Amino acid sequence: MTDKRSPHKRNRVAHSIYILAVVASFAILAMTIVLIIPADLGTPYEPLEIGQSFVFDPWEITLGHLHLSYPTGGVMVEASRHGELTAFVLLAEGTAHFSGNEEGASFPITQLVLHAHPAEIAVLRGQTFIAQEVLPEAMDEAMALLATIAHEEPVLLVFGVRKVFLPRRGVARVALFSPEGERATYIQARRTLWQGPGALPIVLHNPGAKQYPPHDQFIMSLAILAVMLAAVAAGVVFVTQDYDPQATYGHEGAKIMWPLGLALLHVVVESYLVLQALHPLVILGWRVMIMSGILWIADTYGNALTFLGCTMKRVLPAIGTGIWTGLLLYLCGTLALPSGLNIVTADLLTNLVYVTVSSALFHEILWRGLVQGALRQHHSAIFSIGVTTVLAALFSLIPALLAGNFAAAVLIQSFFIVPMSTIMLGLVYERTHNIFAPLATVTTMHILSFLLHF
Repeated sequence: MTDKRSPHKRNRVAHSIYILAVVASFAILAMTIVLIIPADLGTPYEPLEIGQSFVFDPWEITLGHLHLSYPTGGVMVEASRHGELTAFVLLAEGTAHFSGNEEGASFPITQLVLHAHPAEIAVLRGQTFIAQEVLPEAMDEAMALLATIAHEEPVLLVFGVRKVFLPRRGVARVALFSPEGERATYIQARRTLWQGPGALPIVLHNPGAKQYPPHDQFIMSLAILAVMLAAVAAGVVFVTQDYDPQATYGHEGAKIMWPLGLALLHVVVESYLVLQALHPLVILGWRVMIMSGILWIADTYGNALTFLGCTMKRVLPAIGTGIWTGLLLYLCGTLALPSGLNIVTADLLTNLVYVTVSSALFHEILWRGLVQGALRQHHSAIFSIGVTTVLAALFSLIPALLAGNFAAAVLIQSFFIVPMSTIMLGLVYERTHNIFAPLATVTTMHILSFLLHF
């Protein structure tokens, strides 16, 4: 019996089977690695939850080069995350003494937040007599204090999933506040740091100590993510077999320095506006101005909206591809099952709309539509996506440079997570030639992060 299908159709079927086999192989390999190899990408973030309050007797605490003294006792409030006691708040008059250099340093304290490994927290608690007592005002004060320093925790955004690193043994992070409201910081890790108010930080290097966040396991985690992304990428190729590599190639327009300069200008100015804690409407107004520049540059290549991928041609398959990719990326980021759904409120919906319209749409038009699109006019897809990825990673460091924040979590975010996200979004855009595809990917990840609770 002869096969009456045309050679072209037989080739497409064989090509589809081949890609499907690649997808299945990568998926099986990824699941195997996740199950048998330990890796640390953090756990899904949830705010520290206030527990019980206690009254404690005189207490002396030693954390490496930091000694805390509470000669008259005070109040302690527990704080836990994912059911584990990882922090407590001390509300009492005491003194902190740092002995890491010849001069040393003393600092009066009335408020203190200590993050440490649950087992070490339990050992510290056993060093004084603690009596449980319900103290509503102290608990409210502790909640407010934790909220003010929550942004300092080493948090990664992995494909829409916020992840936090829990302290390891030998690692401690302490925030100290004086009666006048002055702030001191102590981090005990491989790079031990002490910084008093108005003083330069003192850094001590302890090669034998643990790191915080624990990025010594991150290389293995990166390998796991790379295998997962390879499976997702093969899947994107499988569902976009009508891809035409010449569809948006060879248009004459503005020199590439114009799109790159506009992207750099946007990142620098917006980072400064965020650092100054200006109203979100100011940032929104700035983005409207940048959008005008985007449309002006895109118009030099022909029809601006068509050049940026804002087209209704095959829009439903593009959106479907984006949603499917966003779901898979979110699953790659979680590596955990959700425990439930968040309650949908008006504020939640408002935040979702703001993130989708003001942030996701704007950034996809800027990076995918303008920067990657301009590069694509004269270069291959691999080169265009690669250069866009490198630029996005470097530009993501600018807010940290302006704020003076060089924490390990920031470097991991910029040099690992951002490039992987940019590559996947660039691939989705390249294969569909439609801006609604990467926008659907980002929006799907945002929606899942808003709805699911871990």
